[in-house]
Amino acid sequence: MQLPTSLPDDERTRLHLAIDIAAEAATGLKAHRATRGSSERTLEFKGRRELVTAADKASEQGLVDRIRDAFPDDAIEAEEGVATPAGRADRAALWCWTIDPLDGTTNFVHGHPSYSVSIGILRAGEPHLGVVHAPELGGVAGGECFYGAVGVGAWKNGQPIRVSATETLRDAVVGTGFSYIRNEPGVNTNLDNFGRVLMEVRGIRRCGSAALDVVYVAAGVYDAFWEMYLEPYDVAAGIAILRGAGGVATDLGSGAGSLRGQEILATNGRLTEELAALLTGRP
Repeated sequence: MQLPTSLPDDERTRLHLAIDIAAEAATGLKAHRATRGSSERTLEFKGRRELVTAADKASEQGLVDRIRDAFPDDAIEAEEGVATPAGRADRAALWCWTIDPLDGTTNFVHGHPSYSVSIGILRAGEPHLGVVHAPELGGVAGGECFYGAVGVGAWKNGQPIRVSATETLRDAVVGTGFSYIRNEPGVNTNLDNFGRVLMEVRGIRRCGSAALDVVYVAAGVYDAFWEMYLEPYDVAAGIAILRGAGGVATDLGSGAGSLRGQEILATNGRLTEELAALLTGRP
């Protein structure tokens, strides 16, 4: 993949590695799907509905090993806790790699092609570089690889991408997601939000991989996306790519931000206020 010449050398090296190891991990996931047969025999549950497979763990271990070899002083924050504290950075550092080794595990288990490897690289705590690789999408060998850098640009399979120019919700196609957290007392199930937005937009889509949903906004496939009860590893890469493509990522009014506020509103920058007015975030 061609990388932007305007990136400083240290950022270029990190982004190049992220693209390479995301592709390797994505290839491994696709191969696992091809050999496991009609059922996944390595299922575990992190909660009532949230699945973990051997593929998640193997993917994360490989990613962590490659990053540690190349950048031993960088921090790593990974979802499954195979080689780092689950969902927490293993140390304090200027650069932190925030990894989801398999975003869309339920899709993966059930044979749906919308799953991805997501690698976000934070600089001083903010998404700065990102790669999201979906090996079974796009109809091309290797699938679709989205990558970008804040303030520089964003690309899909080497071609520049940009957010849409849609000005109003009535002309918009938007995405959303429904959290695994939905039976607990006081939880916002997102159903009321869905109903309000449905009446105002051209259409709503539900993909099942938040990382892909955010980069679809970056690529102009969606005009906006929102979801709640997400973690940094779900959205860090997508936020960097979205901002590189000229988009905006914020929370739904909590003031906690889109990365660690457990809620995200990702838009083309033109629909933020109109859509935010319809949405209620976490209680």
